[in-house]
Amino acid sequence: MPVLTGPTGPVPLTFEQERYLAKTRAGGWTTKNVRLSYEVLGPFDAELFTESVRSFVARHDALQLRLTGGGADGPVPGGQPGEWAQEVHRLGSGEPVVERQGVNAASAEQFSRYASALLSRDFVQPWDGEQRPFAFRLLRRDAEHHAFLANFPNLVFDGRAHQLFAREIWRDYRALMRGEPLPEQAPSFVAAALDQRSRTGPLPRERARASWRDRLGQAVRSPWECPSGAVATEDGRCRAELAGPAVDALRAACEQERCTPLQRVVAAFVRALAEHAGQRRVALWTSMDSRLTRQQDLVGMFAASCPLVVRDPGAAPEAVLGEVRGQLLEALRHQRVTSADVAEAVREAEAGAGRPYGRDIVLNLRRFDGPAGRAAQDGALRITADAYPLRRITFDNPAALQLRCDEHQDRIVLDLLYDGGRVGRPLAQAVLDGLVRGLGEPRP
Repeated sequence: MPVLTGPTGPVPLTFEQERYLAKTRAGGWTTKNVRLSYEVLGPFDAELFTESVRSFVARHDALQLRLTGGGADGPVPGGQPGEWAQEVHRLGSGEPVVERQGVNAASAEQFSRYASALLSRDFVQPWDGEQRPFAFRLLRRDAEHHAFLANFPNLVFDGRAHQLFAREIWRDYRALMRGEPLPEQAPSFVAAALDQRSRTGPLPRERARASWRDRLGQAVRSPWECPSGAVATEDGRCRAELAGPAVDALRAACEQERCTPLQRVVAAFVRALAEHAGQRRVALWTSMDSRLTRQQDLVGMFAASCPLVVRDPGAAPEAVLGEVRGQLLEALRHQRVTSADVAEAVREAEAGAGRPYGRDIVLNLRRFDGPAGRAAQDGALRITADAYPLRRITFDNPAALQLRCDEHQDRIVLDLLYDGGRVGRPLAQAVLDGLVRGLGEPRP
């Protein structure tokens, strides 16, 4: 049986957890959990797979957390009144983790619709901090047709945790099929939360506040300015993919320049905004993961959005790349601010600029270990990821432009979502085309 290696609590939230919790408790945020889904076709051992999922939960303490305190329930033990904290409630030896259900579906399509409905219901289910922070469902249509659905609250599960879960449950399932033992331990999230707080003294905190005040002040003074010639259309998205020789050439160029492909994507995007949309200064919001290098296999919540401002987006490619790298490093160094720190910085920035701030341009940058493609062959099994779309759920995107970049082992996928009224499809397509051209530009 896997064992936990860290303290059980109570322990403080990470800075990222605290900021996320403050937003959700303030109201106006619809719950959107982190979801995964798989269609599994072929001979499948449901017992061993359930054991694989349970082993993951048992060794990762982030999935055994409960919230304590928060003001309404009185002071947090060992902390200040009104603070939220968390503590580990260990998984019981016979406690079920995966809900298994046989589904008498008349067709594969009906089975898929049912799986989508369950996934969608769990996706918007709030976490009250008392029940377990996950919902796992294994549906069986017949011996060779299954669906696995998973949902996690953002408060304990971020994008990196999503990747680790997807990688480890199938790795462990294959190990069990071979009769091999599973890992007994995993890095402790609560220990990492304590470490993060212990390494944040008054001076680093003040430096982080100053960095946020500076970046937010510039961001509020740099709103999206729609070009006079932009054509309004319906909201939508444009897509482009780089694969094969194009990806190889990009990675080779990044090795020479000592940067990452995602950094090059941001720099090319910024230059395209200057060229095609006339942006004199570009303010971006992106998610930043504050895990240390030694914490890359840590399941938990260490991701939060932060502002970046590129002051000269129309400069030479190497100059823009340098500024982007500097901004990303600045943001990574100064993630340790509370929701109160951010709120104060926003008030100061809005007062100084005389206008409210908005997240007009948003970046979602993700890097995956394996190849792209939803379906994969695993021996006799055919496993399809993201097999079940959400039903009757729509997403409101207040950004003028949102760039989603997924870097896979074999390709880079670029999705540019646009506001039809403020951007329009012709301009969005021109920006995306300029981004792609910028990635292929030779460097001196």
